[in-house]
Amino acid sequence: MNQREAMLKKLSAYQFTLWEMHLYLDTHPWDLQMVEAYGRASTKYKAVRNEYEEQFCPLTASKAQGFEWLKGPWPWEIEECGC
Repeated sequence: MNQREAMLKKLSAYQFTLWEMHLYLDTHPWDLQMVEAYGRASTKYKAVRNEYEEQFCPLTASKAQGFEWLKGPWPWEIEECGC
């Protein structure tokens, strides 16, 4: 696994974590420890995402200049994806 793939895997793990925390907070909004944990996880996710985008390419069209975001390989273009 190269650095790009490792960072994408880490981003995926953070996204999953944030989504699960979000679902929990939908039903437990008074859990202030979880609110703080969500904030910390969100900060870490944003830092890794920004690092990835600086090193490789934008992950979304909103972060790109023109069609720059189209230059990265698509998931089905990566041989190891199992598609």
